[in-house]
Amino acid sequence: MIYTRRALKEMKSFLTSEPAATLSPWVISRRLLYDDKIAGRVEQYNHIEAIIDAIHEPVLILDKELTIQSANKAFLKIFRRTKEKTCGINLEELTDDSPQVGNLIKKLKKLSRNKSYFEELELNYKFKNIGNRTMLINAKQISYDNKNSDIILLSIRDITQRKLIEQQKDDFVGYVTHELKTPITTSSAFIQLLQGYHEKTGDKKSQFLLAKVAGELERLNKLLNSFTHVYKAQTGKLDLNKESCDLNELIRETVEMFQYTTTTHTISIEGELKKLVSIDKERIRQVLINLLINAIKYSPDAETIVVMLHEENKKVILSVQDFGPGIPKDAQLKIFERFFRVKEDNQKNYAKGLGLGLYIATEIVRAHKGKLWVESTVGKGSTFSFSLPNS
Repeated sequence: MIYTRRALKEMKSFLTSEPAATLSPWVISRRLLYDDKIAGRVEQYNHIEAIIDAIHEPVLILDKELTIQSANKAFLKIFRRTKEKTCGINLEELTDDSPQVGNLIKKLKKLSRNKSYFEELELNYKFKNIGNRTMLINAKQISYDNKNSDIILLSIRDITQRKLIEQQKDDFVGYVTHELKTPITTSSAFIQLLQGYHEKTGDKKSQFLLAKVAGELERLNKLLNSFTHVYKAQTGKLDLNKESCDLNELIRETVEMFQYTTTTHTISIEGELKKLVSIDKERIRQVLINLLINAIKYSPDAETIVVMLHEENKKVILSVQDFGPGIPKDAQLKIFERFFRVKEDNQKNYAKGLGLGLYIATEIVRAHKGKLWVESTVGKGSTFSFSLPNS
């Protein structure tokens, strides 16, 4: 059990307030026992506080009512506060009523013995002493025999600089892709004119070379489109053109298109939705296409892919299942990150591509207020699923 220095001092004062001559030997022995326990607790508290002070990131110790019991040196330095003006104050008194802070307070109050932690809650906030900052918040409740003595460890990581660098990189990518589109479009137009001219002259060699150049320009254009999607996703500019859509029809059209282009796999559809949904039809088609491409690419020795559709908890769930080699657990945690690619052929070779497809798909689904996830067992295959609001 952890007590503040102030509480320990008050407890010791209370236990030693009566003159020893007026107390029985039993009471005196009990007092000595309490004195030993108090000394042990003070030593324990000092030890824990020393450890927390050595941590480079800001850390707070809160009680169940979110009153600050202790703040380490990093917190006091970064937030420009003194220990006297910080300890004993409720966390809500250090902030205002902004929605993001309100969300943090709610999450902290909901911590219980069954669900005792949360990680990497991002908080954008204008702090009184240090201005605008982006913070990652981790919280862990530590429980004791006496529920009233439970405490919450709150760690805070300032990622403002990292966010700024990421924003600058995304802006640079957005600028470059925008500037490259015009010369690529112009070059494509000139090549089409040349192809038409050489068709008339019958120059087979020139036609062959121009076809190669046109193919490379098309490939470059697809890469630029991928970077454009990433830029829009990162900067919150991924606009959606929502409309009422028959998801059953969209799935059938997409699967039929793939079935015409592949001779190695049979794609089946299971389930049906009984109502229309409000989505950006082409964006969701893009997500489904990406999942089907991956299913075919990563299950070369299988023959079947299953597309499943069903409703669950007021959400629409669309899944693509393959029967390939599966994805290792460590890769499952990173597979939706930018530029990450799963190794194949017993970890010897990387799959071709930039590793942007699943990241873009994730952002499209997130923009629809849904979620994309994977369930996979090595040797048995993978199922990628995403949810959409059922409305």
